[in-house]
Amino acid sequence: MAWLESTALAEWVRTSLVGYPFVLTVHSVGMAIMVGLVTVINLRLVGRFERIPYASLDGVLRLAWYGFAINAISGAAIFTSQAVSYITSPVYLLKMAMVLGGAIVAWKMQPILRRDAAGWDGGSVVPSSMRTLAKASLAMWLVAIITGRFTAYL
Repeated sequence: MAWLESTALAEWVRTSLVGYPFVLTVHSVGMAIMVGLVTVINLRLVGRFERIPYASLDGVLRLAWYGFAINAISGAAIFTSQAVSYITSPVYLLKMAMVLGGAIVAWKMQPILRRDAAGWDGGSVVPSSMRTLAKASLAMWLVAIITGRFTAYL
């Protein structure tokens, strides 16, 4: 991992006046898009925001993936700046496990939303498995955000 820290990108992020603030800002925007939209989806699936049609959730999740892509790119740039430290940090590794878990849950939910959500607007009940996934997703993204902030300090 030391070789990664010596790349031009890592040097720019770590030492330039604008590198880290710029990449961190982009990362924050990506997180707001992904986690914000996924939170709305999950809260809808557990019974909140009744005015949002279930049928719209697949489209919202498709938009959230753009935030995930922004975060993957900006997060990789941040990682290069301190790769050796991050790869040995339990807090960082927990963050990444939660991000991966949250992404897997969203990926598993998407085809179900695409196939079944319109029926839920028509009176069918959201399956308990979807409510469980939504609750797990909320917890994973919350832990990812908290541990992401702790990574800078612990």
